[in-house]
Amino acid sequence: MKLKFANICTLIVLLVIGLAFSVYAAKVDCENIDGDGAKPIKEVGKEGDAVQNDYDEIIEEDDRKGVTYLAIIGGSQPKPNACGLTPKNPEAEWTGWGGPLNFDNATIGEGAATRNHIVIGGIYFERGIGAHAIGTFVYDLSGDKYLKFEGYVGMSDEKDPAECGHGGSSDFIFSVDGKQAFKSETLQGTDGGKNVDALKVEFDIPSGAKELEIVMGDGGDGIGCDHSAIGDAKLLNAQALAVEPANKLPTIWGHLKDSY
Repeated sequence: MKLKFANICTLIVLLVIGLAFSVYAAKVDCENIDGDGAKPIKEVGKEGDAVQNDYDEIIEEDDRKGVTYLAIIGGSQPKPNACGLTPKNPEAEWTGWGGPLNFDNATIGEGAATRNHIVIGGIYFERGIGAHAIGTFVYDLSGDKYLKFEGYVGMSDEKDPAECGHGGSSDFIFSVDGKQAFKSETLQGTDGGKNVDALKVEFDIPSGAKELEIVMGDGGDGIGCDHSAIGDAKLLNAQALAVEPANKLPTIWGHLKDSY
């Protein structure tokens, strides 16, 4: 009797552990940089404009249920796995120079073997995607009922401030089923010697949407130094939106209002 009870307890513990791992997509499940990349990042008290890859703020991984991160290597598609959702378009389209992209949560470095953690404007993002412009990523949205995209766009801080005069430049275009959902202005790594802040991007995803296309452009001045990045790039379903802060109307309420 005692043996049966012990076996039952063990089974319950294993089921709980398995459930915990199945509902939380974590960066440890991805193909991550081993070490600090081509140019090590450094946490400081105050981020400096003339220093590469330093940061004084962290955007940590979002552990809400219903959050799916965009990934490059370790995810799957069309249904995401514990790492996230990977692109469905050919790898040759992902980056305009210096590939292949072979790590998650990193942006391109100087050449095939170098990668860098994602730091934009003094903020270190634990999750995100990055490439050398011009890069295109197409994600299949049929694996879940996604309602919203959120992320931050900008230039990788490992090119700031002196390289190419402004740390590179890029524009970012997001389209859902061929219809443009968001387009940024041309963003530089620095402007007037000062780091350019990461730009927040968020937009609703229509019901039944099939694909999300992201184009990291060259800002119209060629691809030199254009190490483009999207920090905290994620898709949210109703489960994630249900636990948004109380002082912010959930996106799902916006959908309800639009239906009247």
